[in-house]
Amino acid sequence: MEDNPNKYTIKLDKSTNTAAGIDIYNITWTIPLFNQLLQTKAMDDELRTLKNTVVEVPDTPFKLKVSFYGNAVIIIYFLSSTTSFMKWCLEFRLPDLHLIASMIDYTLKANEWQFCRRIRLDHDLSKDRTAPLYLSFKFIVSHAVKAAICSNIPLPCIQLSENFGNLLTDDSFSDVTIKSAEGIEFKAHKNVLAVRSKVLRAHFEHSTKENITNVVETLWDTEVLRDVLTFVYTDKVPRLDDAPEKLLVAADYYQLDRLKSLCEEALNNRLTIENAIDTLQLAEQYSLNALIQSTLNFIKNERIQLIKETQGWKNIQSVEFIQRIIDFIFADEIEINDIDILAAALYEVSKK
Repeated sequence: MEDNPNKYTIKLDKSTNTAAGIDIYNITWTIPLFNQLLQTKAMDDELRTLKNTVVEVPDTPFKLKVSFYGNAVIIIYFLSSTTSFMKWCLEFRLPDLHLIASMIDYTLKANEWQFCRRIRLDHDLSKDRTAPLYLSFKFIVSHAVKAAICSNIPLPCIQLSENFGNLLTDDSFSDVTIKSAEGIEFKAHKNVLAVRSKVLRAHFEHSTKENITNVVETLWDTEVLRDVLTFVYTDKVPRLDDAPEKLLVAADYYQLDRLKSLCEEALNNRLTIENAIDTLQLAEQYSLNALIQSTLNFIKNERIQLIKETQGWKNIQSVEFIQRIIDFIFADEIEINDIDILAAALYEVSKK
């Protein structure tokens, strides 16, 4: 792809994995002289207005956008012209700064800007004033359709998870006790715990207290610990909707990524005007990107005035948190004649 006339460049590397049924788009947006651009009059934030640059990536369904609040904040988005089931990753690279944002297994709706990252800019990001900024996007888009398999031959019920679940109530061969915060004991098996969680595995790899005494003490409430162990043994959580926010904390601690995803889905399903702010804060704390996106969309869709009356909104202590919500709400409001902020800043630099 040729350099565009505004002096920033877009490079595309596209490939298709037919066997896996995916298209892979690697797109690098190179913005030269980044530190110098931040010092231009074009980036002046005296009026506190959001200034944007939007680019279409030829031969792809994607558009990319960077938005600036003066020279203090940059916000990065993308959108697709088609609804897609995909994964994405963004790398923000300067000589002295490397940030990554990503989302796994996400259904992206067509023509909706996807928030990627908000970054507060330090004017001394790099000592090299000629250093470019690299925004590297990777999109893995699935186009495979799973065919239904029909058969007249009845299959026996899958009993593996049920059988493993019975191990929790049958302590015949258990070799470790795991305790809740209230002291309630569960009989378990080191090999099962170790293969499911790297954190639990660490308890039994060396001469630790847990490995010597065969007792693991936890800080979790009994019901939370019971749910964690049920998931570890069966990959199911029958009472997931009872307290997904508590279970999320334990899932994050034990690095149980699938359980985190299940908690994320449960939190999304019970999203309301009253709990939207608390849910968004929880999603940001545990990097639940899909939940961040869905909650921001929920807040945006004509609910902001109602949400501003909730206790959650009144309890917000971070101005930046409120600003992120406002940034998202107004992300789509780009005028047709809106100035290309990067082109303006690069033109100003070229005249010096």
